[in-house]
Amino acid sequence: MTRAPLSSDTVRELRAALSRFGPPHDAARRSAWARGARAPFADAHALVAWHDLMLFVLAHPANLAEHARAQRELERVARAARTIGRSGSRADRRALRESGIAWTRVEARFGLAFARWLVARHPGRAVLDAVDDEPMALGEAIAAALPPAQADIASGGHLDGNEIATAFAPGGDRLAWLVRVFDALDAPAAHRDQLFEAIGASTRLDLADSPLSRTFLRGPSRRPFCVTRLVRDPDVAATLETPLATPRGASLREREAALDASRGAIAVLGRETDAMATTSARDSELHALGRGLVIALHAPSPDRAGAYDAHVGFGLYRNGVPVAYGGGWPFAGGCRIGVNVFPAFRGGESAWLFAQVLRAYRQRFHVVRFVVEPYQYGAGNREGLESGAFWFYWRLGFRPVVPRVRALAEAEAAKLAADRDYRAPIAMLRRFTTSDIALDLAPGAAPPDAAELAEAASDWLARRGRGDFAHAERFALAAAERLLGRRAPASGPERDAWRAFAPLLAQLPSLARWSARERAHLAALLDLKARDTFAFQRNLAASPRLCQALSTLATRRRAELC
Repeated sequence: MTRAPLSSDTVRELRAALSRFGPPHDAARRSAWARGARAPFADAHALVAWHDLMLFVLAHPANLAEHARAQRELERVARAARTIGRSGSRADRRALRESGIAWTRVEARFGLAFARWLVARHPGRAVLDAVDDEPMALGEAIAAALPPAQADIASGGHLDGNEIATAFAPGGDRLAWLVRVFDALDAPAAHRDQLFEAIGASTRLDLADSPLSRTFLRGPSRRPFCVTRLVRDPDVAATLETPLATPRGASLREREAALDASRGAIAVLGRETDAMATTSARDSELHALGRGLVIALHAPSPDRAGAYDAHVGFGLYRNGVPVAYGGGWPFAGGCRIGVNVFPAFRGGESAWLFAQVLRAYRQRFHVVRFVVEPYQYGAGNREGLESGAFWFYWRLGFRPVVPRVRALAEAEAAKLAADRDYRAPIAMLRRFTTSDIALDLAPGAAPPDAAELAEAASDWLARRGRGDFAHAERFALAAAERLLGRRAPASGPERDAWRAFAPLLAQLPSLARWSARERAHLAALLDLKARDTFAFQRNLAASPRLCQALSTLATRRRAELC
């Protein structure tokens, strides 16, 4: 019997059926499979929709047979996508563009770290597409790393960036050549990253049937978890206090594979994050969260962490399928957090997934306050306003930190509770974006904000140095040495940690009244910052007297600005 082609509308109907679980829905699920499996696609839009539904089923199978069936369907989708790429209509080829599906292409601008990773881990899949020479010409950026003859040619202004790459890497991998040249520059890593970004290099990913595609990319997993019901309304308080299982004793190879997956899951969408760029396998952890969910936490290498907080990224995997990514900035018990659930998995267990992410950061970094910034729920983000994202966070317990905005939100929440058909106007939702929102897990004052402390340190250096920051920094280090009773390290990451905190410690003369043990603990914390981002942030948050002193400093500066 000839099967009717799948349309996008049909796939939406089948998704509704395959999103319901339990015996009352078994017949509807079987019917959905009978209609969808092995059916031709009406067009490429339907193919993409079915592809994403199969990813959803892989992450949420009702049984092992469904899990295997979804995998076979994804392989069928890949074959169909390859056929469209070879001989499909222009409209269908356009519909698959940038989809991340096997046998498609993705074009993006990646930084040096991601370009280096692509060259090393996916050779041949990433190609240098173009160099725009904006805002900096390639020749100007790399001349110092080239042999003298090539340096003269590159800086002479006769060749543009594309011509330089072609001339200096004839018949070779232009992207690999570009990465090698930038790595040869005698400059700090952060400076090389900035120069690479300045040349405007575009990369094309030819996915084929590689594990870089959304179709076949898989992360850490165990035996497939079979779903009996979707958890749409989690008990957030109970979830956050549920201890994490003992961290998985993942080998370095397993952590490398997890990092590859976390980077690949966003690279295939043409994205990258600082957290994923500055981490390494040695700075990554894996945690099983239950119900088939695994989180890979990726801390920055200590030499790439911020002065105070650290951007710890994550990849979230259900049955090995990437379902979300994002990051948090833990510091002294506070944590700014951002979570992006991939479109194929929205509307299902998004709240439960987010609660599990909060649980991981809460447990690993002793977080007592999570903060979400306004972009996540609509500031400069029309989709966030139209979707009512603010109420997603509200239901999880987040509240505006600005009192007048909180009062507005409470009034709107009361209207929603009284009338289920009521919808808050977009104009009102936009007013909510004038405040951060926070989830407080313990009474007391808010933890110190890393950005405010950075401003306090910068202002102190400016006032003390009167334009001579080196003099001010020497003064700060000397003050820190007196307060802590030991010499600052002479060089390396350990000295950088002291340089970061010294302008703060110099403003805390009360440290002199701390016990010798407390001051030794603080000095050990600074040494730890240079070695282990996880351990530093965890131990900092577990140092209440230091956190209180930093909070007092931040509050004092805030008062000075008012």
